[in-house]
Amino acid sequence: MRRLEKLLLSKVEVWIVVVILTIVAAATVAFGAFVKDAVERKVLGLDHGTALARGMRRIAEIPETFSLMLFGSPIAIARSQRFDGQAGMDFADPVHFSEIEGAGYLLLQRYGPKFHPKLGYQYLNRESISFEIIDLSRRKTMYVWESDVGWDLPFYLLPDGSLMLNVYKSIPQKGHYLARQDVCSNVVWRKDLSGIHHSIEQDADGHFWAPTMKPPTLFGASLRLNDHSLIRFLPSGDVLSRISLSDMLVRNGYRHLLYGVQTYKSDPMHVNDVQPLLQDGPFWRRGDLFVSLRTNSVVFLYRPVTDEVVWLQSGPWLHQHDVDIVSEHEISVFSNNSVATGDGDRHVLGANEVYIYDFATGEARSPWREAMQQHEVRTITKGAATVFDDGSVMVEEHNYGRILLLSADGTVQWSYVNRASDGQVYRLGDSRWLDAEYGAEVVRSLTASASACP
Repeated sequence: MRRLEKLLLSKVEVWIVVVILTIVAAATVAFGAFVKDAVERKVLGLDHGTALARGMRRIAEIPETFSLMLFGSPIAIARSQRFDGQAGMDFADPVHFSEIEGAGYLLLQRYGPKFHPKLGYQYLNRESISFEIIDLSRRKTMYVWESDVGWDLPFYLLPDGSLMLNVYKSIPQKGHYLARQDVCSNVVWRKDLSGIHHSIEQDADGHFWAPTMKPPTLFGASLRLNDHSLIRFLPSGDVLSRISLSDMLVRNGYRHLLYGVQTYKSDPMHVNDVQPLLQDGPFWRRGDLFVSLRTNSVVFLYRPVTDEVVWLQSGPWLHQHDVDIVSEHEISVFSNNSVATGDGDRHVLGANEVYIYDFATGEARSPWREAMQQHEVRTITKGAATVFDDGSVMVEEHNYGRILLLSADGTVQWSYVNRASDGQVYRLGDSRWLDAEYGAEVVRSLTASASACP
């Protein structure tokens, strides 16, 4: 007994405790990484959907979850700290800029540090999101509202100033749902629609379309794929229809898009944009959808009323995001040009591009290729482009927290760098240009309603 008492009361050097804790922490992290990798690659005979696999993943994620609770997620910080000395809006020529078409409103979704009034950095969920609307012709921020809805989320700004958005929270409590928030950031309603990602767009009937994704499920005889769907829902959040993308592609003769991709074995589709057509044209009909599949570098035109893929093309865009309508016979495609390399990371080949595809000629051109190389626009993931009638283009460099407006000749008309109060540049998410009429209506609604906020 005395020996045990002596052992328990004996002094232990601090450095020994530190070494032991370091070894335990490193072993735990290594175990977590091994288990997650084993489950993903089905080493040890583990499959994604089994109770054992799910349990082991939960254990393996403990170090990551603990780190998030202590320090917050680093996902919001820009991939590297570029753009020395640049912060916020920078107009090259404000007199000329007020006359060009792009002088509407800029809607930003900003990431940045969340400060506690007494403690500095908040203890949980260090990164916060704010939405900011800027009148570009007046070079003035008109309204800012903050949210704690998570990171990297798709959203849609309605004329009354409310936001339709996908909410994702990992800590302190988990949640994944569709919600509508008013001007004061109060939740008007929430729906349990998990897995919405990348885009929420409104169609000609006032309904909304979005892609959804669930964890890998059994497809065919033995292949496990992420289950992507296209959903259509009302402004109330109630779902009108749901289209299984894998089933639809097989029905239309495109099963090779599911089975033929090796880079992302469990995610051979990865929908990242659904763009509804608002009116008839020579090459499409009102109600059709342009859909972007990142993994296959595929963009296709789908007609829901007949369950028909009307047109489909892979490339010249590469791992693209964001398809938009440019004219009655043209679309724009933001091409990330990203590739997976032997070092386990992804890189951009040269720079991003914005392609203009002409259905009348069947040709694709890249008008701003040299300009985007010159200005080193190279976001690996996400990103977006808005093309204007005067030949200018607005591009969002998501990974690096920058937006540029390039003229037809490649000159920078203005830039925005998302530098926060702590001096670091943070990422941007799904920023949008609003035309002058729509933006002014939103600002009027925000101004009228903001006085009622606490």
